[in-house]
Amino acid sequence: MRNGDHRLRLLSRAIRSLASLACLAAPLLVAETAHAGDMDVTPERLVLQPSGLLNGATCQSVAANPQSVLQKPYGASVTPSQFSCSPANVAFKNLMSELGFAIAPTAFHPARTTGFGGFALTIEASYTHINSNATSSDGIQYWHLGTQGPTDPNSGLNSVVNNGPDSILQVYTLKARKGLPLGFEITGALGYLVNTTTWAIGADVRWALLEGFRTGFLGYVPDISVGGGARTLTGNSKFDLTTVGLDLQVSKPFSVADSAVLTPYLGYQYLWIFGNSGIVDLTPNVDPVQQCGLVGRDTSGNPICRNNLTTQGGGTIPNDADFNNNVTFNAVRVNRHRGIVGLNYRYSMLYLAGQFLVDIVPPSSMDADLSSSRQWTLSLEAGAYF
Repeated sequence: MRNGDHRLRLLSRAIRSLASLACLAAPLLVAETAHAGDMDVTPERLVLQPSGLLNGATCQSVAANPQSVLQKPYGASVTPSQFSCSPANVAFKNLMSELGFAIAPTAFHPARTTGFGGFALTIEASYTHINSNATSSDGIQYWHLGTQGPTDPNSGLNSVVNNGPDSILQVYTLKARKGLPLGFEITGALGYLVNTTTWAIGADVRWALLEGFRTGFLGYVPDISVGGGARTLTGNSKFDLTTVGLDLQVSKPFSVADSAVLTPYLGYQYLWIFGNSGIVDLTPNVDPVQQCGLVGRDTSGNPICRNNLTTQGGGTIPNDADFNNNVTFNAVRVNRHRGIVGLNYRYSMLYLAGQFLVDIVPPSSMDADLSSSRQWTLSLEAGAYF
């Protein structure tokens, strides 16, 4: 009973500690909620314009008024389908790569685990640099056009471009770590991406190779661990984003005044980023079904329209061009090399830590479509450890 009572007291203290941390973080979260959604991803704006348009027209304006290209000065053989929007696949790849870097597993831990039977409850705050004003090789400012931007306070309408995207993405994560036998540890994580309506969920597993073998000569050898983790972004039906990281950590704990432990560590992480779009309507203000007056489909799956357009020669063609503006972006498959340096402090149940994570090589060296600017993440963590 004594052991059980002791564990209950420890758990009660841990919950109170986390509640205090949550109270401290609440003002930050509330302040950001006032602008929630400004950085939500809008892939429908990542559009490449077709050639041959006149008088400042766009593929979006043609979709809204397809009859405009069936008259002079356009040629008699021109059809609205020639001016369909195309997805800016390189811009989408850069957006997914940089967003994936921000939500990816941070491997925020030294090599030594919590130990068999031990666990930790912590709150992590991560701040990731993005190339907010960068332009992709297909000519798109992907953070300006690829995120929602502020809502007009007077009309309530969303902006058509985000003129001031955040340069730092903030992710606040609640984590629970549990030690297992033979040097293994598992972690569950639930994170909120500030200024969006999206959440990152995932889990980690790692193995401390020398855990439990700490006597004699091995007591002087640094701790070494290998591990992996995954994070998935949820809350946006227009795309899926998943990241997987494989890491190697080396650390060495040092006692401070016989009552605390200070542990510096170094690490390396290989990161995979998987981004996939759903079917995205590049002309969201135009309804192809209504415009066409859809009555059915033929044996090949092509729409049968009630509504027609008039050509320059006096003939008619079906008003079905806007169906071509429903597209899927190319799948994103990106790899990144990341270096890690960190330091944590433990006193009794109190756990504090800081970490800096950065691209070891420019992203463009891994994929020519990506920006050459390296990203970095600064992370801070606090919680209860027992």
